[in-house]
Amino acid sequence: MTLQHLILGLLNYGPMSGYDLNKTFQASVQHFWDTDQSLIYRALYKMTDTGWVEYVQQVQEHLPNKKLYRLTEAGYAELHRWLAVPQPTLSFHEVWLGQLFFGAQLSNAELRTLLEARIASLRETLNVYENQVPENVSAFAEAFNAAEDMRYWLLTLDYGIFRLRGDLQWAERALRQLDE
Repeated sequence: MTLQHLILGLLNYGPMSGYDLNKTFQASVQHFWDTDQSLIYRALYKMTDTGWVEYVQQVQEHLPNKKLYRLTEAGYAELHRWLAVPQPTLSFHEVWLGQLFFGAQLSNAELRTLLEARIASLRETLNVYENQVPENVSAFAEAFNAAEDMRYWLLTLDYGIFRLRGDLQWAERALRQLDE
């Protein structure tokens, strides 16, 4: 998965400025793909050069003009191509696993602190996924007139919840093993 393809997916709902894309990103796919506004703008420049998106300059009174990006035919074709191609099963970078892998260099107290922090983070994220994100999904579907898409967004959320619960279960077991 690439940032460019996620942007194509979001622009599929309609034209957006880079700022609007960032806000939409933070409210939706940020739950499984981390980025920031500067990377979104860089991707938009590349996508414009590639011909996947184009923009129109929107004149605003009392504010700077803004670019509204939209998909081109080539952008729609690339989005569809990407959506239809199976992706690698494992494609993750987990910094904390590197810390655990070399954990023999740390004391049990230091390892305990790392695992407890991981558990707290997992619980916090799980709480957001279970309690806040479902409300956002409904609001998002309404804002983009995308009620049919909501089914797939909820499947993505369900995957995230399932994975977090498994990670939490593993981390709690690892903490118990550390104490043995």
